[in-house]
Amino acid sequence: MERARTPESRLAQFRSEWPTSVSWREVREEDPTAFRSAVHGALLLPLAVLATLVAVSLSMEIPIAISLPDWLDWMRGLILVAAFWVMIGLCIWSLVLLSLPFDARRGIAIARFAQERGLLYSRNGFAPDRLGIFFAEGRGRPAPRRPVRLAHQLDPSRGPLFLSAFSLWRGTGAPNPSLQIAVASYTGGKSDPKGPRHAFRFMEMGLPRTLPHLMIDARRNGSLRSLLPGTQRLSLEGDFDRYFTVYAPQGYERDALQLLTPDVMVCLIDHGRRWDIEIIEDRLIVASSRFRRRSDRADVTAMLLFSELIGAELGRQAAYYTDPRADQPRTQVASAGRRLRLRSAAWTTAIFALVVAAMLTFPHVLGWILDNN
Repeated sequence: MERARTPESRLAQFRSEWPTSVSWREVREEDPTAFRSAVHGALLLPLAVLATLVAVSLSMEIPIAISLPDWLDWMRGLILVAAFWVMIGLCIWSLVLLSLPFDARRGIAIARFAQERGLLYSRNGFAPDRLGIFFAEGRGRPAPRRPVRLAHQLDPSRGPLFLSAFSLWRGTGAPNPSLQIAVASYTGGKSDPKGPRHAFRFMEMGLPRTLPHLMIDARRNGSLRSLLPGTQRLSLEGDFDRYFTVYAPQGYERDALQLLTPDVMVCLIDHGRRWDIEIIEDRLIVASSRFRRRSDRADVTAMLLFSELIGAELGRQAAYYTDPRADQPRTQVASAGRRLRLRSAAWTTAIFALVVAAMLTFPHVLGWILDNN
């Protein structure tokens, strides 16, 4: 049994178990290809610089003016575009290769911490289901009648839009571990729905049963007001509204109060006020904007502790929750409570179109007014 009792002392213990340093020798032993790849990246940098000089010289004649023969001068624009894209490609690829030793070092630190905590580590974790707002389930998409974990297997259009990396997890594994703390990166296309962030650190964990869809938006972590209409906003007692804005489906305000008891709210304020939190179906998802290497020790340990604390507090309320509107109140949630209603993009598109139209027509209108005065 661990001696640490209070959340603060347990967090201090977690952070003391995080490796203080990982030597480059250990990185070389763990992943010898990382340094070879970094050398290749360093060799690409001079080519990237050369492509940059060519692009700048062709477009601005700086630092030198490049004169093309007459038979090739007509292709100056095409050569400029090609040099520009070669420059971007070489820069990105060289930076990716140069970062591999640092990524290997990062992975070693997380893997060692996972071993200390009796958890598992994967460099490429479990792709999170297209579930809820964070993972871009989409606007106007009705709540699925089949389990979401099986939906993408039957319908490829519901496949994951995010990949996870540097994953620390617990459970039986795919398709959904009981706990996963990882970095999510958006991989969807232009026509796919978008979430609030293209990259973020997340903690996802299972709950005892399906619950109504709730969004707990941290005020210090940005606002989700642009995604959720204010008619679903819910005010809670005490100082909770100073730290969070809560959204619940219309008609489920009392259900939200039943789940967000004073003990749960204290846990959220004390240990989760830096993050946005989403409760959807039988999952709790925490999203943090701090996902870089330098924030691993602080955020991963804090999320791990939070998963234990909120799992105990919210899990207790979830175990007793019932939805009398559902066919099976003890295990289901009625369709009205399964998903929050997202703000329609039609008004945003219409306002943008009006602004563009006004900018394009203003010179003509101004000219007509001046000509007739």
